Amino acid sequence: MAKLNIHNDWLPLDNAAKIYPSSASVKSPAEFRIFATMTEPVRLLYLQHALERVMPRFPYFQVSLRRGFFWYYLQRHSRVPKVELMENVPVGIISIKDRTAAMIRVSTRGSDIAADFSHILTDGNGGLRFFLTLLAEYVRISGSSVGSHPNLIDLDQTPAPEEFEDAHRTQFFAGKTPAPEKMPSAYHIPGRPFLSRRYSLIDGRAPVDKVLHAAKKHGVTLTEYLAAVYMRAVVRIYQEEEQRRRKPRRSIIRMEIPVDMRRYYPSTTMRNFSLFLSPEIDMKLGHYTFSEILTEVHHRIQILKSRKQLQRQISRNVGAELKPFIRFAPLFVKDLVISSVYTKLGEQLHSGVISNLGRVDLPAEMEPFIRSLHFVLSPNHIMKKCCAALSFRDELFISFGSVIEDRRLERYFFQHLVEDDIPVTVKEL
Repeated sequence: MAKLNIHNDWLPLDNAAKIYPSSASVKSPAEFRIFATMTEPVRLLYLQHALERVMPRFPYFQVSLRRGFFWYYLQRHSRVPKVELMENVPVGIISIKDRTAAMIRVSTRGSDIAADFSHILTDGNGGLRFFLTLLAEYVRISGSSVGSHPNLIDLDQTPAPEEFEDAHRTQFFAGKTPAPEKMPSAYHIPGRPFLSRRYSLIDGRAPVDKVLHAAKKHGVTLTEYLAAVYMRAVVRIYQEEEQRRRKPRRSIIRMEIPVDMRRYYPSTTMRNFSLFLSPEIDMKLGHYTFSEILTEVHHRIQILKSRKQLQRQISRNVGAELKPFIRFAPLFVKDLVISSVYTKLGEQLHSGVISNLGRVDLPAEMEPFIRSLHFVLSPNHIMKKCCAALSFRDELFISFGSVIEDRRLERYFFQHLVEDDIPVTVKEL
């Protein structure tokens, strides 16, 4: 288990994070945002005080990225970032080149509070718990008491070693297990990315009970239902491209669905502990009805999320970093190799990504202060779009990030929900 002296030590990157310093860029920033709209305008001074109180409790987040000779690592420091004015861009770029840059950015504007996270630090679950803990402390400083809750970190408690462990490696690496089968590159929707760093964001809301009813009607989970709706939208674009010119070069439509491993294994790590499920269909096999897409998505996910299949991913990922060539290669060599591998075996393999944080519960004392919660992913220039979702109170919040002007995918996605008797409100943020 990785040891971290919370006063003045350093921390190795976890297994999932090691690919990002070499591969992250303006075109593929590997970041996400969680933000809340409060019921009243945010008091900047209170929020800064809350951040100063919360940040030291997360020593594994109070770090900067540094280059070693063989590996990147996280250097602990005592600085607390200043709350920034929220820019008119969904997620700003977090610099990983600056030796002093924080890996978390907290910003506010009007009634909104946002936290941007680099995936070098954590995944959606870890980011969510940090953000909710920050909101709880802000509410306390505003004059209201907030009790304990499973989604909140106790600020008076010393960080447990399990919070900053590399759970992939310390708990669940089983040695030589066959790697997953190799996958061919996937179809990507057409479109020229914006010339600037900025991307657009479309926010959709729907009654969560209506979406759950539609999913249960089809005998699938909410995430499987949303993934199938996304895939169906990609299929429609594929078919339109097919009608306009020769068939697209790639026929596989494959979704990337992050899965929180904490749901399957008992870990309290706050660092990255997610894997990916990749259900797919092959357009060479002919036309797919939505029912057929749902069947493919559902059964492939059920197979892929079995303990044995997940273990194959862990074994491949952890085993790769233990190979002598990788371990002892200088960092500049690793940068070249990892960046190339990530492009070919990461982004190229999926037509789209959808990440669902699930239902978010809060202490009752916080409810009057928060109007809505949102989850946003940064899209890359290969897949061009991405979808993130979470459920809060009685609403499902769905966001689409896009680096292209074309809105067909989002239109087809939300149209399908409406056709399935799910009322939807959509706006561009």
